[in-house]
This record gives sequence, C-alpha cells and structure tokens, in this order.
Amino acid sequence: MRRTLLGLLATSFLGVAPALARSPTDDCAKLKELAIPHVEILIAKKVSGTFVEDFVADRGGRTYTGLKPFCRVRGISRPVPGSEIGFEVWLPAAGWNGRLHMIGNGAYISNISYKQMIARLDDGDVAVATDTGHQGSDLRFGWKRPEPIVDFGHRAVHESVVAAKQVVRAFYGQAARWSYFSGCSTGGYQGLSEAQRYPDDFDGIIAGAPGNNRTNLTLAFLWNYLSNHRPNDDEHPILGAPELLLINRAVTKTCDKLDGVADGVVSDPRMCGFKLSTLSCEPEDGPGTCLTGEQVAAAQRIYDGPKDARTGAQIYPGYPFGTEGVTSSTADDHPGWTGYWSETKRTDEPSRADMFRYWVFDDPEWNWWKFDWGADVDTMHARLARDFNATRTDLRAFSRSGGKMILFMGWQDPVGSPFEAINYYDGVRARMGGGQSKTQTFLRLFMVPGMDHCAGGPGATNFSTATRDSTPPVRDARHDMLLALQSWVEHSRPPQSLIATRYATEDTSIPAGRRPIAFQRPVCVYPAEPKYAGGPTHAATSFRCVAPPPAKRR
Repeated sequence: MRRTLLGLLATSFLGVAPALARSPTDDCAKLKELAIPHVEILIAKKVSGTFVEDFVADRGGRTYTGLKPFCRVRGISRPVPGSEIGFEVWLPAAGWNGRLHMIGNGAYISNISYKQMIARLDDGDVAVATDTGHQGSDLRFGWKRPEPIVDFGHRAVHESVVAAKQVVRAFYGQAARWSYFSGCSTGGYQGLSEAQRYPDDFDGIIAGAPGNNRTNLTLAFLWNYLSNHRPNDDEHPILGAPELLLINRAVTKTCDKLDGVADGVVSDPRMCGFKLSTLSCEPEDGPGTCLTGEQVAAAQRIYDGPKDARTGAQIYPGYPFGTEGVTSSTADDHPGWTGYWSETKRTDEPSRADMFRYWVFDDPEWNWWKFDWGADVDTMHARLARDFNATRTDLRAFSRSGGKMILFMGWQDPVGSPFEAINYYDGVRARMGGGQSKTQTFLRLFMVPGMDHCAGGPGATNFSTATRDSTPPVRDARHDMLLALQSWVEHSRPPQSLIATRYATEDTSIPAGRRPIAFQRPVCVYPAEPKYAGGPTHAATSFRCVAPPPAKRR
C-alpha cells in the first residue's frame, strides 16, 4: 500500500489516472516463466475479442465477446503443504490506468466472477480474483483438511494479491499506483478480513453485506431453521412464504411513512413499532390472512436472534422488521428468510448443515436437533473462529497505512443481520477512540433503506458498478460507490452521501443510462439517515441526510 515519495509526487500531477505511457512487454507468454515464491504460473496468454470461461464449477462456462485485448495469467500459490490457491490476473494490453482491482467471491463457491473481471478490464484496471483455495461449493473441501479452511478464511485473497502485484511489475515494468478490493457477502467478509489481517494489501476496500461474524452468522441460520420447525419435524415448516409476505406487507403499511413519504420502503426499521400480535388469528379470520400463535412465536424467535442457553447472552443479533419477506424481483419465489434458513435445493435441512457436519463435528451423521446452544457453540468457535471470522475492531494499522474503506449493508438484508454491520462499525469507533470524526477519516458505513442482500429489494439500490446487479444510471462519484472510493483514495475526497436509483423496469437488457427511473434517494453516511424535506418524492434532492432520533429500537 505504501508508495514512495517519488510515486506520490508523480500521481499528484496526474489527476484521474490516465493510461500509463510505458508499454508492456509484447510477449505475454514470458510471464509463464516468472519466478514467484511458491507460485506456479499455469497460463500466460493474450486474449482478444472472445473469452470462454474454463475454470468454473457447478455450471457450464459462459462465452464473452467484444473484449479489449489483455494478457491473461492464471497461477496456483502453494504457501504451505495442503494449500492450492488458484488466482487470475488480467492485464490490459493498452490503456492501463495504474490501478489493480481485486474482486471478491460469493458464498462458498470457488467460481471467479469473470463478468466483474471484464468490467474492471473495461475501466482500464488490472483485474484480479481467486478461487479461495478449492473447487466447487461442496463444503467437504474442508473435511479433515484444515489448510483449505484457512485459505478460504483469509489466506487466499492475500496470497493472490501478493502474486498479482509481482505479475503487474513484471508485465508493465512498474508497480500499480493504487490497489483496490471490492466484494459483497463473502466478498464483503474478505474485504474486512484484509483490512484486519493484511492492512497493507489494499489502498481502498468496498465491503458489502460482509457476514464477517461468520461462525455466529452460521449459528443464526441454524437457530432460524430450528425456530421454524417443530422438534424433529423437518418436513413441515411453521412459517412459509405466504406468512412472511403477510408480515412484510403489514410492516410496510405500519412503518413506510416514518421518513416522511410513502414509497414502499421502511427507511430505518429500528424506528418501526410494528407488533406481530396485530396479525394474530381471530375466529372470523380466513386462511392466509393471519398468524397462529405458533407462527407468531416462531417469527418472534427469529427477530430476537440466537442466545446462549447457559447465560442468555446474545450470540448474534436478530433480524429487523422488513427482512422476513423482502423480494428482489417480481419473479422471486424465495422471499426473505425462506432463502437462508434452509438449503434452497432441499428445504428439510438447515442452511450450512455441511459446515457443522464436516468442519465442526467431523460427523457426516450429525443431528441438528441435538445441538447444544451452550457447549456446541463453544465447539464451533474453538474450531473456526480464529481463521474464519473477521471481527477485529482494531484497524489502526489499516488507518496508519492510508487505507480507506466503505462498508455498506441493506436494511432489508435477510442473510446477515443489518444490526451486525452497525455493531461492527460501532465497535471500531469505540476501539479507535476519537469519536465519529476520527473513524470516518478511513471508514464510512452506508445503511441502504430497502435493500436486499447486496442488491435488489423495494428501495433505491443501484449505486455501484463494483456490485452485481447494482448499476447506476450515471458513472460519477455521486452515483457510483466505486468511483467515490477512488476519489477518496486518490484525491482525499471522502463521500458525504451517494445517490441510489430504483428503476421503473426490471429489464436489464436496457442500458442503465437509458432505463426509466422510478425514484432516487440519498444513501447517507451512518449514523445519518434520509428524511423527506419537501419537493417531488421521486427526486433524491427532496431528501436530506439528518441525524437520527436519540432513542432507537434495536
């Protein structure tokens, strides 16, 4: 991350990263012989026009056309016995802007997001990605094999970017001026892990919906599943999609106008005073119009979140109103919690059951109904927390090295609790000292009203070309979180707010710049939140970022 004085002086006269004058070597293939400690270069070849995915699991490889010429490098890093970390580096053949940009992963799958690689290549960046040290999405990759778990937990991103920087220097004859990382979900976790464990790897990080308290998040998935089933009955969930949508409609009706306008979005669920009891069935109620006592109790347990059976201590925050039945599109048949309390391919077992089977208990016959919410919680942490969580709040090294990070989370995210993102930010603020102003010199949190997991939902959620399905209509630092981060890193202009967009159509075949807009909203730097100030309700300029009320429901 640290650059020499000469490099800093040079960049101060360059403005917004022009293409570097120096031409790369004409022979991309020479990189095949590049010597990097414990790294083997498998592929080093020029690509122009068409690229076919050839390292993907669980699906066929896609074909992309119209690509700018680039040098593709694929390698494997073997830092310790039992570790095989695959990575790719795509180097623009012309027009490199001096940036290196690494792209995060999703869930536990090894697939590289080639679509995001191409987007970064189109920007003139060197694009980097990793397979996290395994192939596929089957969690048995870590069964009796501790090193791949460490690779997934944190080592793969670090090893990959270290190797990528050496590839860049060999190809262009100079180092990257700026190094960036962006990701959401698992990618958000990776970003936080980098800032905590390897603070010099990146100058700028976007970490979305991070799930960084990963062991406890996995415990929350189990808690939610068990809360929604009768003991030893995996076939008949208590709450299904119709009930969750019923709750969601009632929550929205009750709390939509708290920000001053009715737009189908609950801007801050902490202020929502909705009571589940208002949906309790009366004798005259018809089917599907109310909740039984059992259903009310099941939902309440999920809103409350998991607790240690011995002490009553909160293991992981509960989920706010609005997460239960959020949908990202009209075709979404797995609203809200239904997609995450059980495996979507088989709804009769908890989400991430294989992690407990193979990583925690080493027992393929593990029975979730016998889980001990005391001793087994301790076992989970003892096995995985050290390498699997990114919860350290001491970011002094990252701050001292000049790093900048944008953390964002949707208020209607049904995967990781939005409250956990706030808890982490508040923990950093308390650990760093100096209050809000000191923390915001290097870390800014954006809580996005009406946003599902990473993207989608009923709110204005298009604000970043570094996030899947979140393309803004305008590419500038006000509308694009990626450009806002670059402006902060390269020109010391921190983002004060962003303008997010909700389109009037889900037809993504229409380019973002020509897609009709339903409404726009400011996304505020936490703890500020948007409030209607008068004017057209579709316009972001009709809202102000204001300090929240002193009393908040958590």
